[in-house]
Amino acid sequence: SNLKIEATLFESYIQSLYWAYITMITTGFGDIVPLTIQETVWCIFSMLVGVFITALTIANLQQLVTSLDASRLRFQREMEIMKKFLRYRLVPAGLQKRIATFFDHQWDVLK
Repeated sequence: SNLKIEATLFESYIQSLYWAYITMITTGFGDIVPLTIQETVWCIFSMLVGVFITALTIANLQQLVTSLDASRLRFQREMEIMKKFLRYRLVPAGLQKRIATFFDHQWDVLK
């Protein structure tokens, strides 16, 4: 009798985990329903693997975008240093603009 209550509590816990995961992950609710505890555990495991793969994909895309932004940031810092140097050396404003335009064009072509 006591063993049946423990099994029921365990099954309730697994069903509650399934409900929480299916709700959080928003993969749908009610279209495919596990019927046994083994199926429920398998669904939970499958959802967690899917979330892990999705998270890895998003992290890789974010890292790619960050690395592209890092290159652009480095270029912008170097441009600011160059502009300060040109002002310090009293290079005429028109020539400063032409130099900056040249390096902007180089960035667009060679990035």
